[in-house]
Amino acid sequence: MAARLVLRFSRLLVASPSFQASSCSIPSECIRSCHPTQCTLPRGPPLHTSALCRHTDSLPALRQKVNGQSEKDFQSLIQSMSSAEELLHISSEYSKSGNRAAAIISQIAKVTETNKAEVVNDRRFAELLSAVNRQIQTIWNARLVSLLRSLYVLHVDGKNHFLRSVETEVRWRLRKFSIELLGRLARVIVPYAQTEEQKELVLDLAKSVELRWTEVKDTKTLVNVIYSLSQVSKTLLERMEDKVLEYAELLTPLESRTITMALAAQNCRSLPILRALSFHLVQRNKELCPLVIVDLAYAYAKLNFSQHQVLQKMASDLLPKVPELSSKEMTGCIRSFSTLRFFNLPLCEAIAQACLERSSSFTPTQLSSVILSFAHLNFLPSQQEEFFSMVVQRLSAELDSLSPSMLVDLVWSLCVLQLVTPAFLQKALDPQIYQLFMSDASKKSSNYSLKLTQINATAQLECPEYRGPLLPLRLQSADGGSSLSPLQNDLRNVLRDVFPDKDTYSFNIKTVYGHHVDAEFVLDSENNPLALRNFEDPHVLDSSGTDALPEGARRFALRSWEFSNYCLRTKELTGWFALCRRHLRAAGFVVVEKNETLQKDHIWISGAFL
Repeated sequence: MAARLVLRFSRLLVASPSFQASSCSIPSECIRSCHPTQCTLPRGPPLHTSALCRHTDSLPALRQKVNGQSEKDFQSLIQSMSSAEELLHISSEYSKSGNRAAAIISQIAKVTETNKAEVVNDRRFAELLSAVNRQIQTIWNARLVSLLRSLYVLHVDGKNHFLRSVETEVRWRLRKFSIELLGRLARVIVPYAQTEEQKELVLDLAKSVELRWTEVKDTKTLVNVIYSLSQVSKTLLERMEDKVLEYAELLTPLESRTITMALAAQNCRSLPILRALSFHLVQRNKELCPLVIVDLAYAYAKLNFSQHQVLQKMASDLLPKVPELSSKEMTGCIRSFSTLRFFNLPLCEAIAQACLERSSSFTPTQLSSVILSFAHLNFLPSQQEEFFSMVVQRLSAELDSLSPSMLVDLVWSLCVLQLVTPAFLQKALDPQIYQLFMSDASKKSSNYSLKLTQINATAQLECPEYRGPLLPLRLQSADGGSSLSPLQNDLRNVLRDVFPDKDTYSFNIKTVYGHHVDAEFVLDSENNPLALRNFEDPHVLDSSGTDALPEGARRFALRSWEFSNYCLRTKELTGWFALCRRHLRAAGFVVVEKNETLQKDHIWISGAFL
């Protein structure tokens, strides 16, 4: 019992703030200071000295002297050195102190940008590692984490004995680290985890943070944990949601950007987090820098988060800085905005102007991507003649260098913008191109097959000077969709009420133009419905009728437009659906449109209107 009391007293003495490191820095010295005379007491289990490091971390730097030099003076000395050779030259003086050796290694990693292998293989560097390994249990926690990062930065082999020793010590101390230090450790180890031992350390780190997530009290730790560990533990990301909402107001734009990018990397569409972060971004009067705007736009596009106010702020802050953007940043930004269906006329005009002025800085793929984004938004620059001339000049000779998918995207975009020429059509409708997509049943290939069908329709309906080739008739069809929306279901019910005879209308027609029609019917010159099966229908593949339409008769196509078919907060259809309406009209249909803003009792429902 007495021996246990003595050991417990020694632990309390070590943990005391008034404890002097010089008098009892290890447990055995603590016991000797309490027992000046030798006693025959039963010896208890030795203390694990790693547990003492959290207390030595708190000791004032001036008290911790090695060779008569304070820690502050030592830090000033090594920070004044700008080369690894200078640091290695003084390493022998501090090889007896593990803490000093670890600090020198960390400084070497900071100043070494090249010839890292030469530094790692240096004999003096090996002596520093040996000093660290001998006294690793006495190295301070924060310095141990910095040491681990430095070894990773210097590309020390993952199987190196000294590196594994440091990783093992870190693993033993996880429970002793503060939550702030765990956040720093996450930033250090996650990008470099390659071996099985390192991956296990990351898992242990994630479990430790999962158990202690309520201890997070600052935004830096919050960002470090989410950015580094969200990909390891989905449970942790769910728990940190409350913390993000708590500290959202204090996050800087860069920190908000980091959290949003972490969510995008995990494809985690957490609406509470996204709404909170976007709200506070809008409330700030400070402008967002281009780096933040480009990354936020990408993350929002990937997560399909289109909050109009924050997008408007991003566009207004980016507009005066468009000339400063690189071609890659400009391409990524407009591509993200088009994915979100966000149309800002001044920003689009500025990007189009930048393309005209700096066309040589854009690669063919980047320029094609900008044109594709304009087509999604159904935007044609005010200087369309100059813009089209630049496109023809830059891309006509580069079509062969584009991938088949990018070639189809480019030609389809020019069809939407009504800028396509027979030369571009011939390139896209070449049999070698469409056979690549028609033979593949994947969703991506199906989408490109539809685009090829729409390109073919443009060649037939809007480009009379085009002479071929064209797609085979068997490949010309549209995807009519698998499920009905409430709006489409409502349209069918109304049509059944207006036309009691089932033979006078049909639903979900897949046309040869790459578009589907919600409903079709034919009226004679006196607005009386006619039976569809009696008349030839050149718009579908399997028409059973043989008679031509009577004189004065008209063929009607009903199309319902959902909110997602329009650009955000506008009444303008996106490029895909604007092309659909244009093709149907060119094919001879009278297009009757219905959107979600029209009520059931609208005048178009009445029989007299039809």
